[in-house]
Amino acid sequence: MRSKNVQKKRGFTLIELLVVIAIIAILIALLLPAVQQAREAARRSTCKNSLKQIGVALHNYHDTHRTFPPGAVWYGVGSAPANGRDANWGTTWVVQILPFIDQAPLYNNYNMSLPARSANANTTDSVLQAQISVLRCPSHPGIDRFLLTQDFNGFSKITYAGSVGSGSTLDIADYNNDNERGVFSAIGQYGAKIRDISDGTTNVIMLGEVVTGTSTGDDKGAWGWCTGALFAGTNENGVLTPNTSLVTDRTPYASNNTSDNNFNKRNNPDDTDDNSGQAARSFHVGGVHVGLGDGSVRFISENIDQTTYLNLLSIADGNVIGEF
Repeated sequence: MRSKNVQKKRGFTLIELLVVIAIIAILIALLLPAVQQAREAARRSTCKNSLKQIGVALHNYHDTHRTFPPGAVWYGVGSAPANGRDANWGTTWVVQILPFIDQAPLYNNYNMSLPARSANANTTDSVLQAQISVLRCPSHPGIDRFLLTQDFNGFSKITYAGSVGSGSTLDIADYNNDNERGVFSAIGQYGAKIRDISDGTTNVIMLGEVVTGTSTGDDKGAWGWCTGALFAGTNENGVLTPNTSLVTDRTPYASNNTSDNNFNKRNNPDDTDDNSGQAARSFHVGGVHVGLGDGSVRFISENIDQTTYLNLLSIADGNVIGEF
């Protein structure tokens, strides 16, 4: 009787298994950055599209009212104070365009006769606590967790803001200066008409991205608050170029929280004078998206020349910028 030759099955050796695992790990390491870049490219595309939608909404508002909405409205007596923490601030430009971004129910529930910090912010069903996805860049992390809640129940935050021009947010002299005025103003309770933009709508920045603080006591991006959804060209500390790590933001409400590590801890100190202003900022590498006065969207480098940037923020300084 002949014996059959039985071939033994052979498995992986330990060394072979380790080599295979190492190869898989290398492939994953090579693939992961590409996946992350693809995701960020998609997020940037979404961000750009959102800014376009807001630009269209602003132009539809202008077609209806023959002007862009005011940056904010003060409900007190006399002139608006150079103090963002005043309790009499009311509606903002964001509230005014809600019907034009498919948010008419929110707009209809907002009580225009009341200051923002009263029933509009203090009730459990507050309009101003609504989370509106089109007003938020998907690259910005954790924004849902941080309402502005200092002295009231809270304002939701967004990542897009209107330009007050090359000056400070609450400086009436900057607003009155044709060389510095922007499309919006809180202190001037102003929204420009297209005819006011003598430098040309293609040469003026109307909207930009902002980064919120990681504190509930920080008003950057609070869209129902007078200065939350506005950005400026300068403040007391200097020129606020996009994503600047050299100049600290200053807004009326602030966390004074040194653990806020967005942009090298450039967290704003409390500022209740007329030198306030926050910069255009984003979590995109290299710069920020901005919406121009004609509704188009551009990506502005964080290395842009200071003078060029300030000229782009001003609506009538006579400096028409071509390529930038």
